[in-house]
Amino acid sequence: MNTPNKTLKIANLGNVAEALPFVLGHYPDDSLVLHLPGDEFIDGPILTCPFPDDPTDWIEAAQTAAYQFTHLVHEHGRTPDNGIIVYLCREPRSDETAEDTAELLRPIANALVDTLTEHRGDVLQTLGLVAGRWWAYTCDIPGCCEGEPLPTPDDPSSVAAQLIKLGYSPGRRTRDIAKEFQPNTSHLFLNVLSDTAYAFKKQCLTQRGHAAALTTTHDHIETAMRRFREGATELDRALTARLIVGLQDNSAVDEGAAYAEDDDLPHARRLWAYLARHCAAPFTSEALPALTLYAFVAWRQGDLIAARLALRDALSTDPDYELAVGIHLGIHDGHNPRDLLAYARENRDTRIAHAQQADQAASEYRPVTDSTADRHREALDAATDLYAAQASTYDGQLLARYGTINIIGGALADFRNGRPQLMDQIAARITLGLQDRESRDAALSTGDENDLPAERQLWGYLARRCVPPHTDKAPPLLTLLGWVAWRQGDTVTASHAFTDALDIDPNYALAEHLRDGIRNECDPAALLAVYRAALQRFAADRDDFDDV
Repeated sequence: MNTPNKTLKIANLGNVAEALPFVLGHYPDDSLVLHLPGDEFIDGPILTCPFPDDPTDWIEAAQTAAYQFTHLVHEHGRTPDNGIIVYLCREPRSDETAEDTAELLRPIANALVDTLTEHRGDVLQTLGLVAGRWWAYTCDIPGCCEGEPLPTPDDPSSVAAQLIKLGYSPGRRTRDIAKEFQPNTSHLFLNVLSDTAYAFKKQCLTQRGHAAALTTTHDHIETAMRRFREGATELDRALTARLIVGLQDNSAVDEGAAYAEDDDLPHARRLWAYLARHCAAPFTSEALPALTLYAFVAWRQGDLIAARLALRDALSTDPDYELAVGIHLGIHDGHNPRDLLAYARENRDTRIAHAQQADQAASEYRPVTDSTADRHREALDAATDLYAAQASTYDGQLLARYGTINIIGGALADFRNGRPQLMDQIAARITLGLQDRESRDAALSTGDENDLPAERQLWGYLARRCVPPHTDKAPPLLTLLGWVAWRQGDTVTASHAFTDALDIDPNYALAEHLRDGIRNECDPAALLAVYRAALQRFAADRDDFDDV
């Protein structure tokens, strides 16, 4: 057969077989290929399907591929009834001869012909490519078209030689491309990875710990990218393991995707491939983010073959991995990868802004680390024993509760009058008293709007004094501060304060309740009415106690 412009001459089945890597741009190891040649023969709709690992699944996979191919042909405005070529490519295993492997492929060839025929497809040839030789399964003559060697480039009839002269390239074998990112690491590193994963999981048990871990991952990505820009080809074990583990967070993957500017593409590709190669069993699933980022970079480079191969490995591990699915669909539908890059940049900018907000909010109540920390710690140590002795009886608890509210009232008066300082003993006494739920609820801001600045200042002042090992006493103060901030319309600080309270005590119900109120866009005025009613009951109970 000749192409219409007669620039490419295909004289025999050997020519059809050797044209495959030019049709695809690579040689597909262990795969079946369906091709409906176009006017130039090497163009036209084409579909590649890797063979499943289990040979018993081959026929089912082939039938599915045939069904998908007929739809692909129609999408190209063609019909499958004018000459489909089937290629079956596989290399012999250690216990197989080329003839053995070719016979293993024959049932797949027959199944494909039957399935394509059912879908009104016309199969022109079914060729098996094994160890540099070809078999034509449509040939019924015994001994004919069996194990013929592919033409060599110096063969006058070689199509490969013609195509190379015309500027086409066969590309690499898929197994050589995949070596760039497929697992290849030592057991010693896997032990490091296991230990790192355990430590990371432990750190992320709280939201504060998770946020800190994510920030560290972002810093590590920047460090690794800087080193690869400078020519590095590997990282130390600790950083490699920490990057692999940190990239399991989707926010970290978004950060990684932002490193896909033109100048960074070769360095990012080497980095993601390097990380993916370090994810051997039993950590193959940990390679998903690195494989997906590699695919994205390859897509940006226009290397769709490498991108598809990496996505194949990623999606075979987790068919629902969202970013990999999105990139796969984007490549298939011809989208511009810069759209995803813009999205990654936007996510990174949002994260940076959020981190800055969190740091600014926490500066209002973060425990001090200067020379006063020891003094605050000693005050809390001393007050703890005194308060415990006072609250050891029921009447003592009531006296302590009402005493706490009295002291808070005095402290607020000082703050309103511009004296934002308390004696260490007084500050410690309020902090301990607010560990009592009734005292805390009575201290909830129920006054007028002009009282709020002093209250917020007091709660932040006390929270900063909850230095280790007394950080577990901060949740009531953070919750009170968050409630005041919410009433003031500062939902950013309020949300961070509630979250930090829950990081210290995940079961601190009031903080969770108020944070949910912000997330659900509730009106704090409704809660304020409830708290004012509770304060009136508290005052009435106090009057009854005082009359006893």
